[in-house]
This record gives sequence, C-alpha cells and structure tokens, in this order.
Amino acid sequence: MKQGFTLIELLVVVLIIGILSAVALPQYQKAVTKSHFAQAFVGLKAIADAEKVCMLSTGESVEDLGRQGNICNLPENLDIEIGSPIQNTPYARDTKFFTFLFGNGVSTDEGKIMAQAQYKKYDVCVCIHEDGHFSGSTGDDCGSAEAPFDVLKVLNIEDEGTCGCC
Repeated sequence: MKQGFTLIELLVVVLIIGILSAVALPQYQKAVTKSHFAQAFVGLKAIADAEKVCMLSTGESVEDLGRQGNICNLPENLDIEIGSPIQNTPYARDTKFFTFLFGNGVSTDEGKIMAQAQYKKYDVCVCIHEDGHFSGSTGDDCGSAEAPFDVLKVLNIEDEGTCGCC
C-alpha cells in the first residue's frame, strides 16, 4: 500500500490556505497603511515644531504662515531634514509615500494649519494644526485611487475637510 496524500486532501488544504489568506490580506493592508501614516504623523509633528522654533527666533507669528516671503515657510530655513526637494515647488518635500507641504497657513475654526501630508497611494491628506491636533480629508484632487477602507477611521482622526489639498 502506497502512503501519501490524495488529490482531494491536497485540494482541501489549498482551499483552507486560500480562505485564510483572503481573510488576512485586508488586515495586512490596514497595518501597512497605519505604519505609513505613523511616519507621516512624526514628520508633520517635526515640521510643526521646526516652524514654531523658526517663528520664535525670527519674530514671525502663526498668522504669517503661508504669506509670501515668510522664511519659516521654506524647508531649507528650518532645522529639519525630510524628504527630497520637488523641482519648482519650494514649499514641498517628497518622500516615498507622502508629499509634505510646509507653511500651509490655511485658517480653520481651530486655527492655522502648520503643514500637511498628501498620501500618494490613496487620495487622503492629513494636516497638523497649530494646537497640535491632526485632521484629514479625502477628495478627488490628490491624484490617486480611492482607498479600499476608510483610512481616516482606521487612523482614528476626524475628517474635517480642511487640509486644502483635497
């Protein structure tokens, strides 16, 4: 008598592995997206802190953010290294997953937006406000595909639609 597996047994094992991977893949995507945004949150916090230090040392105010000629809007004037410069866009830096915009200056009910990050994979933008809280927005103008899940809900940030990029 030969020992081994029958074709039916092998097919059942393959089917079980397929079902398990189909269940695990969305959770894996969420975990990867969360890790990308964790990097963005750290970057946004560093940008906001660098802008505040610059404003303290130059006498500029948060109200001056976004104003033409404000030296605290320019990444090269800040004590921070994030991403690589984008040609003809002095107020932005590019990383693998995000485009960071410095010195946004858009006013909201909560005050000025210090910086924002556009996620390249999905049309999601995250902003940091002058008081340090994060908000996000989604829209058609970020130039990428719609997320397979609600990214802002997964990240547990409110959708205020005030970032200005979407």
